[in-house]
Amino acid sequence: MKNIKIIILLTYLFLFSNFVYALEGSVEYDGVYIDYSSFNYNEWKTKAEEYLDVAKKAKDKNQQKKYYAMSAGAYQTLIKIYPADPEVMATLGHIYGKMHKPEHAKAFLDRGLNLGLKNPLVNYYYGLFYQDEKDYRNALKFYNYAYEYGMENNADLNLRLGVVNAKLGELNNSKFHYQRAKDLLKNTKDKNKIH
Repeated sequence: MKNIKIIILLTYLFLFSNFVYALEGSVEYDGVYIDYSSFNYNEWKTKAEEYLDVAKKAKDKNQQKKYYAMSAGAYQTLIKIYPADPEVMATLGHIYGKMHKPEHAKAFLDRGLNLGLKNPLVNYYYGLFYQDEKDYRNALKFYNYAYEYGMENNADLNLRLGVVNAKLGELNNSKFHYQRAKDLLKNTKDKNKIH
């Protein structure tokens, strides 16, 4: 009987030994110990944002896919360094949405929302996700939250509110947001697109 208890104890220690590493802010991967606490958060954030910018500007689908994947990897590292940043979670959710992985996108968007319910960027990215999924009611809901929580002077948000309201037949609201976007844009070429 005593031998069985020892075997069970050794089994638990063996199976849950990685749990200790998780508590220390580090991970052992393939026998290699990675201490994320020594990584520079700002360097990784800059790298992640640069990859995301390149992905958004890429015309070639393969290049876009490559840079979205690189950005996702960098944002995953940011989460390992500091797991309580709602904007990083939401941005990663946005990236997975662009990569056509809606399950992953929703998971990270939900985590971002749990960390920052009234964070305008988190709500904006959730609205983008739903607009891409053609769920205009939910897109409108999250865009309205982003607007209410501090993004009322964002031209892109107002433009998207105009589009979504038009899709839902709310023409007065649509006209208001299109006009607001036009007033906020400084570039006359962009203003003419709204017309």
